[in-house]
Amino acid sequence: MMLKKYFGTKQFYRTVISIAFPIMAQQFITTFVNLIDNVMIGSIGNIALTSVTVANRFFLIMNSILFGLCGAAGIYIAQFFGAKQKKNCQEVFNINMAFAVGAGLLFTLIIFIFPQYAIELFSKTPIIVDEAIKYLHLAKYTYIPFAVSFTCMMALRAVGINKIQLKVGIVAVITNTALNYCLIFGNFGFFKMGIQGAAIATIIARLVEMAIYLIILYRNKHFFSFDLKGIIRINVNLLTSIVRKAIPLTINEILFSLGQALIFMSYMRCDEYLVASISVVDTVANIMFIVFGGLSSAVSIMIGNKLGANKLDEARDNARKLLCFALMVSLMIGMICFLLAPLIPNLYNVDIPIKEAIVRLVRIKSIMINIYAFNVCIFFILRAGGDVVSTMIMDSGFLWAAGVLVSTLLSSFTTISLISLYIVVESLDLIKLIIATYFFKKERWVKNIAVVGG
Repeated sequence: MMLKKYFGTKQFYRTVISIAFPIMAQQFITTFVNLIDNVMIGSIGNIALTSVTVANRFFLIMNSILFGLCGAAGIYIAQFFGAKQKKNCQEVFNINMAFAVGAGLLFTLIIFIFPQYAIELFSKTPIIVDEAIKYLHLAKYTYIPFAVSFTCMMALRAVGINKIQLKVGIVAVITNTALNYCLIFGNFGFFKMGIQGAAIATIIARLVEMAIYLIILYRNKHFFSFDLKGIIRINVNLLTSIVRKAIPLTINEILFSLGQALIFMSYMRCDEYLVASISVVDTVANIMFIVFGGLSSAVSIMIGNKLGANKLDEARDNARKLLCFALMVSLMIGMICFLLAPLIPNLYNVDIPIKEAIVRLVRIKSIMINIYAFNVCIFFILRAGGDVVSTMIMDSGFLWAAGVLVSTLLSSFTTISLISLYIVVESLDLIKLIIATYFFKKERWVKNIAVVGG
């Protein structure tokens, strides 16, 4: 009987899969195109792969801000949806869109004005800086289209609409991959443009993606509509409530992204030559994390809707069962990835030491996947209930107090190898697990903010 509360009925798992699978499929497509990008750019050589990896670090900071903004909006959308308050859902979406476009514009302007400074935050090697700037001069034009598309995708996801994003993702992936093949290598009569070709392909794919989402909004057939007046004249009372959630969530995402960037700089200090392997492992890890992206969305929707409908006991029950399900799935994924690790470097045209590093790093990541899955699910459970303080402490707070501090000290004052530092940083998730479990059991997330008002 004790074990029964950790396992759901067939209907429970059918609901989880119906929410998670379209999101997993969409993330698989997105991650697959990133893998293709990675492989195509990697075929040019080590310098090209490292340069694009460095250039994309700045984009990841913007992406984290959008994740925080959309995360805060998603908390309200999911709970208002559970409370059957469509008008409030649309108003939250309008606020989210206004701030997301503003963030995209801000980061585009920063790259316009300070491109070299942005790159030199992560590398001062002249050849890497030069190549990264060439890529970033074009890639900055993807920021605003991405912000619009990401806002639409996350808002639709918060109300359980997932198939549209999958279809849009397929179109974007086909566009990006086909143009990469033509522009990077000069096929079908196109000029051979290398990493600049990859940037142009991404711009076109992002514009196509944004155009499809805007058409969907204009047609007003999928819950949300494009309301320009609503975006300009936002609901001030609702904005105030959302901002209380958005500020800590967005600060958390910014700090988390900056923390990850500083850890990346620590890896660069250890061994700039082998750092190309980090890019490959990040892409492989994203493939492993596809399942958890789907599960985290299931967590947000299933728990957020129950909390919004004031069914608090059902929310608790769903949380326990989703955590158990995540652990079982992650164990299987970790074992598969561990066994496949030796095959992954064969996709890349990189030196033997980098290939050897890739195998070892992928296996380290595979071993730690269980801990990661548990921590991520708890993060989204806490966030679904609006417990933003706890999410900030266990996420960016822990990253800076442990990951950034330890990696900076070890890379600056010892001769630790990149592989050893990677093991140390990944192992810190074990401590994070204790903190996450404490916040979960404290149950500050079990509340209905659609009624309480935040």
